[in-house]
Amino acid sequence: MGLSNFTSGSDDDKTNGSGPPSGPPNFPPAPLAYGGDDEDVVTELLIDYNEKFKNAGPTMFRDVLIEQVLATLISKNKPNVLLKGSAGVGKTKIVEDIARRIALGDTLIPDLLQDYTVYELPITNIVAGSGVLGSLEEKVKAVVEFASDPTNKAILFIDEIHQITGGSSSRSDSVLRKISQILKPALARGDMSLIGATTSTESRAFDEDPAFARRFTQLVVDELTVKQSEQILMAVRPGLLDHYRHQIGASDDVLVETVKIAEANSRAGQHRPDNVITLLDRAMADRILEQKKLIVQAENAGDTVLAQTLRSMGQVPLTTNRVLAVAKRLMTGNAQRPDFDVATLRATLMDHLQGQDHVLDQLIDRLAREELDLFPTKAPTTWMFAGASGVGKTETAKIIAEQMTGQGPIILNMTEYHSAWSTSKIIGSPPGYVGSDSNQELPFDTLESNPHRVILLDEFEKADKAVQRLFLSAFDEGYIRNAHGKVLDFSKALVICTTNAARESLNGIHIGFGSTPKAVSHKSLTKALTGFFDAELLGRLSLVVGYNPIDEETYRRIMAADYARQRERILIAKPRLAPALPDTMPDDELRAIAEATYVDSQGARPAGKAVRTWIEDRLLAAQARTTGASVPSAAPVEEPVSPTAD
Repeated sequence: MGLSNFTSGSDDDKTNGSGPPSGPPNFPPAPLAYGGDDEDVVTELLIDYNEKFKNAGPTMFRDVLIEQVLATLISKNKPNVLLKGSAGVGKTKIVEDIARRIALGDTLIPDLLQDYTVYELPITNIVAGSGVLGSLEEKVKAVVEFASDPTNKAILFIDEIHQITGGSSSRSDSVLRKISQILKPALARGDMSLIGATTSTESRAFDEDPAFARRFTQLVVDELTVKQSEQILMAVRPGLLDHYRHQIGASDDVLVETVKIAEANSRAGQHRPDNVITLLDRAMADRILEQKKLIVQAENAGDTVLAQTLRSMGQVPLTTNRVLAVAKRLMTGNAQRPDFDVATLRATLMDHLQGQDHVLDQLIDRLAREELDLFPTKAPTTWMFAGASGVGKTETAKIIAEQMTGQGPIILNMTEYHSAWSTSKIIGSPPGYVGSDSNQELPFDTLESNPHRVILLDEFEKADKAVQRLFLSAFDEGYIRNAHGKVLDFSKALVICTTNAARESLNGIHIGFGSTPKAVSHKSLTKALTGFFDAELLGRLSLVVGYNPIDEETYRRIMAADYARQRERILIAKPRLAPALPDTMPDDELRAIAEATYVDSQGARPAGKAVRTWIEDRLLAAQARTTGASVPSAAPVEEPVSPTAD
């Protein structure tokens, strides 16, 4: 097994430069000074970065960081560096560029590092074939001896270095931690130089071994700006065009738009410049595949002229629309939010909700504005529906979810999250706590496969304050990190919170029998809700609406509308029962049922049961007349007991 059998590290961080995203596919074995068995062992383990990346493009916008790394490497004590940063910001690319500069004899390389070689030590190479712990120790000791020998002039690089630290008690992790224990003495004495790379989140495992961590100088690799990412795309374009044999072209304008599209359509946790380079690469590949498909379709259809025209195009242009389509696929997979008809949504809402026209107008208007997508943001659309029980808040959320996404909402009954520890039901248990190793699906795991969902936080005021505050980041930044550091992306979701809080304020907006409902202002409603929610939480809501209480007249309209829907359903399912059901409920019976079942504190909740009972009485009576049996008496209407009754 030679060095040419291995590739280096993670692809996520090797994208910040003007060359292609990865180095040359083949490279020679590292020129090692050891002989005998040691040479064979070390040759199989290490990857020569100088040779591999000597022809790679230079890294852009990282000169200051590279100088800091070089200054640490020539230090007398603890010449070791830990590069920390989010995935995709270019940590590994910095190491590759240092190797490139040393290989090319760059004048900025300190004299103390002249003729040095950067070697990557992949963790997988050490573990592979080390079924016995002693075998692993021998490999690591051989590498340490090689790197500690000043005649070899070696700098080691370990990507994902957090794997060899941490406090897990599993056997596999304890084996990996053995590597760090063997490295410690050499690192402390300054006998060898080591560069490690890890993400900001995973570096927490590094801190669990303070004795190992203090041997490193930690440098933060920050995310590049939008303007810098645009220049990165300009720099990597030649390499991508060469890769695709110049079958596709991308103008400067398209590259600028690519950065904007990546910024608006990347998942939470993706970072520049990796996300923009990946998007450009995938968009080019997608366009070339589409061109090939068009040629094949033309040939299959016998249109040789069109096929020949397509073949002769040479270089096809990459368009902004193509980049946008690919960006949406990368973010959501094949899950796309269905196009919904605003008129149909309005009609459905008005059919199911009575006496809430002012609410429906606000919701339809806000959805129409969201569809324009003029001001892209990472924050999700967040609404709060306030009102008494039974006025239609939850029903509204379910209808909107069905119309907009074609499926029901993700529902969290917030009464189940009444204590601070309930946050573990949402984000999982932290490492070391009971349930931390559970593979049970959490409520928002489905957002990973389809971020275009409606989330219903029902009776939000009943959740513990700690649970409410957990959603502050989701409402503001568009994401939550679970207990294991994984990002839950809320940026494309519609989050609807319902609450019975402030119902006393809303009860005063309907004056007199048959009067026109008066909508409470956003300002006064928000003020009334302040006693139940943090001001910071309310400030992150894009819309707060108050539902009118249900009076008896509205209650009758709700029963009439429900009867019409139930009758239509029954006529389709059991058409033989059609003659027994009138087109509408008789007014006198409708009024009598409403007087018997309406309770203002319960809103419209009793209406559905009352309508079903009336339909069943009609059908049973019709069956009795058909069979000649005695007609059963109508079932007594159950009068709901008001909570305020003595």
